[in-house]
Amino acid sequence: MNRIANYLLLAVLLGLPRLYAGLPEDALGEDKTLAPYFKVINENGAESGGTEELPLQSTNAEVKISGIIANVEVRQVYQNRGNETIEAIYVFPGSTRAAVHGLTLKVEDRVIEAEIQEREKAKKIYEEAKSEGKTASLLEQHRPNVFQMNVANILPGDTVEVVLRYTEYIAPTDKVYEFSFPTVVGPRYAGTQNTQGSQWVSNPYLKEGVVDPTTFDISVTLDAGMPIQDLACDTHPTDIKFEKDSRANISLTGKKANAGNRDFILRYRLADREIQSGLILHEGEDENFFLLTVQPPERVTPDQIPGREYIFVVDVSGSMNGFPLDTAKTLMQEIFSTLQDTDRFNILAFAGGSDVFSKGMVSATSKNRKDAISWMNSLRGNGGTELVSALEQAISLPGDENMSRSVVVVTDGYVSFERDAFDLVKKNLGNANLFAFGIGSSVNRYLIEGMARVGRGEPFIVTDHAFAREKAIQLRDYIASPVLTNVKVDFEGFDAYDVEPANAPDILADRPLTLFGKWQGEVKGTIRISGTGGDGEFGQNVAVQSDSTDQPALPYLWARDRIAHLSDYKGPQNDDPDLKQQITNLGLTYGLLTEYTSFVAVDSKVRHAGEGPAKTVKQPLPLPKGVPASAVGGGGTPGPGIIPLLIIAFSALFGRRFLRKQEA
Repeated sequence: MNRIANYLLLAVLLGLPRLYAGLPEDALGEDKTLAPYFKVINENGAESGGTEELPLQSTNAEVKISGIIANVEVRQVYQNRGNETIEAIYVFPGSTRAAVHGLTLKVEDRVIEAEIQEREKAKKIYEEAKSEGKTASLLEQHRPNVFQMNVANILPGDTVEVVLRYTEYIAPTDKVYEFSFPTVVGPRYAGTQNTQGSQWVSNPYLKEGVVDPTTFDISVTLDAGMPIQDLACDTHPTDIKFEKDSRANISLTGKKANAGNRDFILRYRLADREIQSGLILHEGEDENFFLLTVQPPERVTPDQIPGREYIFVVDVSGSMNGFPLDTAKTLMQEIFSTLQDTDRFNILAFAGGSDVFSKGMVSATSKNRKDAISWMNSLRGNGGTELVSALEQAISLPGDENMSRSVVVVTDGYVSFERDAFDLVKKNLGNANLFAFGIGSSVNRYLIEGMARVGRGEPFIVTDHAFAREKAIQLRDYIASPVLTNVKVDFEGFDAYDVEPANAPDILADRPLTLFGKWQGEVKGTIRISGTGGDGEFGQNVAVQSDSTDQPALPYLWARDRIAHLSDYKGPQNDDPDLKQQITNLGLTYGLLTEYTSFVAVDSKVRHAGEGPAKTVKQPLPLPKGVPASAVGGGGTPGPGIIPLLIIAFSALFGRRFLRKQEA
C-alpha cells in the first residue's frame, strides 16, 4: 500500500507542470508592474528604485478613407517631466492589414524622416545613437498587428513627437464596411512550450479601474464616393457630421480618458447596396500595380442542408473571465439554436488544461443542446491559454467520415504563439473548415484572422452580446451555402503577373473577391472571373480601361499582401533563409515595416553626452475593457482538468499519512 501511495504521489508531482500551465504567464516569469507608473531600469538591467511620470502623453490618429483605401497617420507625443534622461519603450497594436510605410521624428524644431533598414542593422544604428547621446526612435514589428516604439534620450523637459503612417484596404462583408483602429495590446499568454520567445509580452499594465493618464483621440474623414447609409460607431461616443451625402467627418466626443482601452470600430453601408466590381490601376516609374474587386453572386440558401459535424473549442482562461466569457456563452447559445437534429457536435473547453462535453460526437437534439448549454454555463474563466494543445485534441476527435466537419474556435486570442496554432491547423485540419470567433473589446485579430485563413474558413469579431445572434446566423449561412467555389481568374489581353493570392480562394461570406497584382504593357483586355455559385455556374467580365482611378497606395498594399502570404508558409520554427530574404527584400524595396525590417530615425545633434546612460522605462498599457486584472498579474486559479489532479494529490498525501499511522 505504501508503494501505491508513493506512485500516486509521484504521478501528481509529474503532473504539477500542467497545474502551473493554468496560471497566467507572468506567474511563471517576470511579475508585471500594475501601477500607473513606469519602471525605471538602470544600465545593469535592475530597478533603480524611484518612479517618474509616464512618458507617453497622447496618441492621436487622423484617418482619411477614400473609397476602399484608408490612409492613417498616428501621432504619439512623449514628454519627460522627470529629472533624468530617459528611453521610452511602448508596445502598441496596429491593424492586421496595415502597410506601415513611414515614420517621422520631431525633436525641438528638427524633423527627421526615418529610414527603412534590415532589423538588426536598424537596431545597431539606434543603439549607437543612444550611446552617443542622440535622440533617436526605432519602430519594430513583433507581430503583423503588434509594434514596439523605442525613443532614446528624451531629456528632462523634452517633448518628442513620433508620427507613423500606414495604409490599408477596406473590404465589405455582407455589404457592411468596417474600419477598425486597435488601441491596446491585450495580455498575451506565452504557453509552457512556446517556440516563439518574445520579451514584449512582459509589458506592464495599469491596475484595474485606474484611469489611463494617456489621452487617445481619433478623427475620421470618410469620402465614400457614393451616398452613405447606416454610419455608426458602437465602441465610442462620436460626433458625426455630413458635408454631403457621400462625405462625413467623425470625431470622438466627451472625455478622452480610457478611450484607448478598446478598439475603435466604425461601420457603414452605402445607399447602393450592390458592391460594384471594378479595377484600380497605378502606373509607377518601374512597376505598375492593380487592384481587382469582383462582387460574387447572391447567396442561395438550399431548402435541405446536409448534416454537419461541429467541434466547438471554447477559451475559458483567466482573460476570458467576466464580459468575454459571458459573451462567448451567449454566442454559443445562439449557435446551438441554428443547429439541426441531423447535425452532430461536441465542445472542448480549454484553459491550462481542457475538458470535453462528451467523449464522442452527439446528435444535436433538443435535449443534447440544452445539456450542452447548461454545461457551458457552469464554466468559469481562469488559468492559462493552452490553445495549441486544445486544437490538437479537437482536430483528433473521431467523427463520421460521411459528414463534413467544421471546427469553431471561440477565444480572445491573448496568446503569443500564433504561428504554432497556424502550423497545427495547416498540417492537421484535413478537409474540415475552421471558423474563428474573436471575443472582447481588443481582440488579437492576427490570431483570429490567421487561423480562419489557413483553416479555409471565416473570422468573426464579437465585441458585445448584442452582436452574438447576428454572428451565429452568419456562421450557419457561410457553412450551409458558400457564395462562390472553384474560383478561376483568367487575364485575356492584359499582361498581369505576381498576382496575390496566386490561387483565388472559395468565397464563403458575401464579400468581393479581391486580387492585387502587377501588370505591364498596354492598358487593354479583359479579366474573366468564373466559378460555381449557389444556383449554378457564375461568370463575370471586367474590362481593363485606361481611365481606371489611380491609387498611389497600391504598391504598399500589394507588397503587404505578398508578405502576408509568404508568412503563411512559415511555421513557428521555420527559419527558411529564402522566405526570410524574400520578406526582407519586399520590406526594403517598398519601404515597409516587417518582422525583418524596421524604421530608424536619428537626430544629428548630440544632446546627452558624458552623463551616463539614460534610464529605460516601459510604458504601461491600459487593461482592455472587460479584461480582469487577474489576466495579467498575480496567481490564478486552476483551469479545466486540474481539479481531478488536486483530488488525487490530496488522496495520495492522506493515504501516506494513514499508512504511517497504521504502521505506528
